[in-house]
Amino acid sequence: MTGPGVDRAAKPPVLEARGISKHYGGIVALDEVDLTLNEGEVLAVVGDNGAGKSTLIKALTGAISKTTGVIRFDGTETKIDTPSDAKAAGIETVYQDLALVNEISITKNVFLGREIVRDDWLGRWFGVLDFKKMDAEIRDLFGKLDIRIADIYRDAEAFSGGQRQAVALSKTVMFGKRVAILDEPTAALGVRESKMAMDLVRSLKDHGLSVIMITHNMQHVLNYCDRVMVLRLGRLVAVRKVAEVDGDTLVGLITGAKETEGQA
Repeated sequence: MTGPGVDRAAKPPVLEARGISKHYGGIVALDEVDLTLNEGEVLAVVGDNGAGKSTLIKALTGAISKTTGVIRFDGTETKIDTPSDAKAAGIETVYQDLALVNEISITKNVFLGREIVRDDWLGRWFGVLDFKKMDAEIRDLFGKLDIRIADIYRDAEAFSGGQRQAVALSKTVMFGKRVAILDEPTAALGVRESKMAMDLVRSLKDHGLSVIMITHNMQHVLNYCDRVMVLRLGRLVAVRKVAEVDGDTLVGLITGAKETEGQA
């Protein structure tokens, strides 16, 4: 993790993408976009609808095949052609729809596809799951993240939007080795639940994760992020340190009303 006295510039970025493009026939959805994510930072990705934000994230996570570009982890080129490749590289993604299954419990949702098998003959021979261990790990994780969900046995549909988002974000800490990518983490949440979700996003840094966050909320960018990159019509038009911009500047860059001014 990054802490006082640690020089980020002395080490390569956690994640670096260069020249990422995506073409659909003659349509250019993403045009030679670069992205740099440093250790221990929250990087916001902003832009109007159709700017290429979701396309970029899907290209980074192997959800779609990129037309051109390379991805590097810690300075080493890494092949990410499928979501499995991304997970193996240490990327955990939370999409806007959260991908929670309403009809199963919180524990089953968090460990879906990554279930723990009992360490005895029943587990080895018949694949019997160790729900006691999974429940204990969930309670321990929720305690560390200050997620106040007591009844982890209830189905996911019984919980509020903020609680469901907290569950989805907790998976990034449980399984994300290096990078958490969040697609509109406060979509459809009220003011109180949005703050709860964003406080949790901020805490991801304390658990060793670097974060990329797509958002339309300029206040969340200004209050919770370290840098912001602006996309317009599939192209990267600006990268700024959040401390050096305000809401009006960001809106101007997003709409094209303000000229680009280099990158940070």
